Order: sequence, then structure tokens, then C-alpha cells
Amino acid sequence: MQLFRSIIPFRRFYSDGEPAPPASSTPVIRPPPDGGWGWVIVFSSFLYNVLVLGYHNSFGVYLISLLDTFGQTSQKTAWVGSISYGFIMICGPLSGKLTVKYGAREISIIGSIIIMISIICSSYASSLGVLFFTHGFLTGVGSSFAFTPGMIMISQYFTTNRALATGIVMSGGAAGALVQTRLHQYLIDTLGWRRSLRIFSTLMVLCIMAGFTYLPLNPKGYKRSVADNLKTSPLKKFVVDLGLWKDTVFLIWVVANGLCKFGFFIPYVHLIRHAVQLGIPVNQATNIMLVLGLSSMISRIIFGRICDSEKINRLYFNQASVFFVGFLYLLIPLLKSYAALIGFGFLLGVADAGNYILLPVLTFDLMGAERMPVAWGFMLTVNAVSCFGPPFAGWMNDMTGSYNLGFIVAGALNVAACFVLALIPCAQGSRQTRKSIMNVTIDQNNEIKEWTDDIPPFTVGDPPDSTYVNYLSRTKFRCPELSDSGPSLSGAPEETQI
Repeated sequence: MQLFRSIIPFRRFYSDGEPAPPASSTPVIRPPPDGGWGWVIVFSSFLYNVLVLGYHNSFGVYLISLLDTFGQTSQKTAWVGSISYGFIMICGPLSGKLTVKYGAREISIIGSIIIMISIICSSYASSLGVLFFTHGFLTGVGSSFAFTPGMIMISQYFTTNRALATGIVMSGGAAGALVQTRLHQYLIDTLGWRRSLRIFSTLMVLCIMAGFTYLPLNPKGYKRSVADNLKTSPLKKFVVDLGLWKDTVFLIWVVANGLCKFGFFIPYVHLIRHAVQLGIPVNQATNIMLVLGLSSMISRIIFGRICDSEKINRLYFNQASVFFVGFLYLLIPLLKSYAALIGFGFLLGVADAGNYILLPVLTFDLMGAERMPVAWGFMLTVNAVSCFGPPFAGWMNDMTGSYNLGFIVAGALNVAACFVLALIPCAQGSRQTRKSIMNVTIDQNNEIKEWTDDIPPFTVGDPPDSTYVNYLSRTKFRCPELSDSGPSLSGAPEETQI
């Protein structure tokens, strides 16, 4: 095996399950290369999003067939796709923890296998109740395992190009919707929705192959998370994870994203049927999703490049994106023609791209590298509120005969989220003030000095001017209280040594 590794040029890439080949007892921590093999991971994660998220984003094509097959209401049928959306988010913390512990490659491959099995089982479902379990629960869990590792790997491999890499990866979901909407519509028209699912399940083999490229950047045992660095009980790690919810910036961030994500999946589930209700043929209605996917894919890559610039305030950019998405949703009742809905799909793809790609990037910016895995997991859990959007819009359609009210409520929540995001700069200023109070003893010139014996004792009126550090761990305290009452070591009554 050692001879084999010496021949293979890529021998430096090892598995999380294998011991690293260290040159010394202390593992060498590799800094983010900001490229290199990271671009291979970007491509693999992009492929995951094309197949996995693209499949979920094109569920609206199956909705019409499921309504005809099972004869249930729009609200109940929409839960089939919504449950899977929800479990993608709910299982975010679990998939993040498993990725850190067992490796991105292993978890992503397991997720792909779960998706394959669940899709095949869904093709034999005899009722919506079975689909709730197979497509809703199993496909959602598998998709979370397949999707989350790629986002964590991107944050590890990239620094200055992180927004661009994230934009390319996130564009995969839009590209998948662009391709799969037409693909599934063709397969359903020719073979039926059950055979369409069986054919698509075979494509998940590509995800299994792509998962092998998720090579670890650092040796096994190196953890970025604060909780994972603790050598204590799991209960204490859990408490540290929950401590993130005490951060006001994080609370504002998740509340704002919870509001704007409520209606995120409504167009992907109901927009085609909404167009059909307006008298547009189904083949033309699918073109709306094609335009939406195409504009979203291109915009995510372009905005990813733009947001890497230091001249761009990512938070303000995200606010503008959230506001325009809400504004477009509010216009839905006025859009009744095919051309108007095509324009809506184009503008929605452009507007939503800014918020979509900046979700992991801003989470990293606001929370930092150490808390990113935990914060990202909690963020996905909060975003599970998006699973309630499509059933709500379906309920509105059952009650009023139109999806308009569902879009209007989602638009109002997006506008509200824009104003909530405006509170983050104030919360950041408050957090920085608290940090400054904690560090008031740091000298203004950042000079580190050694504590020496010629320093006079402190008096009540003398403020400490700087921090003194003894690198030999023999700090001597010159304090009147310690000199009078402390124990004397080495026969020196004036000093207390530690």
C-alpha cells in the first residue's frame, strides 16, 4: 500500500478515516488554498445541486400529475414536496455534525444512495401517505446529507473567492430546475410520472461518483468548531452550540431569513399550475420555469463575482435582493398574460440570486469560521419554515380559487425581512462595544511587554496602562493586597510567585 501511494501523484489526498501522513507528531494545518483542488469540489458540488436541488425545484411538474392521480386538494398534495423541503433544512445540523465527524465524502455518498432508494420507492406509491414518507421524509433526509457537505467544503477551501465559488455552486439548483423541468415534463408525457422517477433515480449515480472528490483539506481530528475543540462531555458541547442563540446578530439574521424563506418554494411548486389556471397551456407554462432557472443560474454566478469585491457591502446587497423579491410577489395579481409571467420569472431569478448565494457567505461573515458549521446547521433548520409556503399557497387556492393571496403574503413577509435586516449593523455595533469593554487593558500600541521587578506597585488612582506577559510562565504580581495577606514563597515577603 505504501508503494502504491508513492506512485500515485495524488497520494497527498487521504481520507478522513485514514491517519494523516504527518512529518512530525504535530499535524500540519493547511490554510485554505482559495483554488486548486477547491475548484474540483466546486464542480462536484455544482453537480450535486443540479441533480438534487434541481429535482426539488422542478417538483411543480409532478404536482399536476399527482393531483390527477390521487384526486386530493392542492393543499394536501403540496405537502409531498414541502415535507422534503423541510427535512433538507431540519436535518442541516445533523448532516453538518456527521460531516465534521465522518467526512464530507462519506456523508454525501450515503445521502445520494438514500435519494436513489427513496425515488424508486416513490414511483410505486399507492397513496399520498406513502409519498409523504418516501418522497417527503426519505428524499428530504438524503438531500440534506448530499447538499450540506458541499457547502461546508466550500467554506474550508476558499477565502477571497468564497462568494464566487458559492455563486457557482448555488447556480446548480437553478440550472437543475432549467434542465429538469423540461426533462421531467417530457418523461411524464411519454412514459408517465412513475417511470419518470425510476429513470431519474439512475442519474444519482453521478452524485455518488462526484462525492469521491470531496477530499479533506486537513487531517482527521482537526476541527474548526469551538464545540468540536472541547474535550468534554457531549452535553457541554450541546450547551456551547446553543450559546450561539445568545448572539443578537445571529438572532436577527435567522429571523430575517425565516421571514423571506417562507415563500421561497411557492413559485417552484405552484407557478406552473397558476399559469394553467390563467388559461396558458402546460407546455408554455413550463417555459416560465425555464426562464426563471436560466436567469437565476446566470445571476448567481455574476453576483457571486460582484460580491467578492471589497467595494460591495454584502449585507446591503442582500437587503436589496430580499426587497425586490417581495415586490415581485406583490405584483402577481396584476400579471395575467403569458408574456407578463415570463417577465416575472426572469426578474424573480435575478432578484432572488443575491439572497440565495449570500446566505452561506453572510453566515460565515457574521459568525466567523469557528462557528460556521454550527451556525449553518441552525440556519438551515430555521429555513425549514419554507416547507409551509407551498401548502399555504395551495390552501389559499382551495379557498379562493387562485394562488394570488399566497404570493401576496409571501411578498409582504419579504418586505418585512428587509427591514429586519436593517437592524444587523446596530447589533454589530453593540457586540463590538462589548468586546471593547472586555479588552480595555490592551495597550493602544499593541505592544506586549514582560512584567519586570522594577515596576512600582499599583495605587488606587493609577489605571493599568498595558498588558504584561511573561513567556516563562513565572508571572510576578505587584499588588498591595497580595503582598500583605498572601503566602510568602522562597522567603520573599514582597512578592507572590505563581
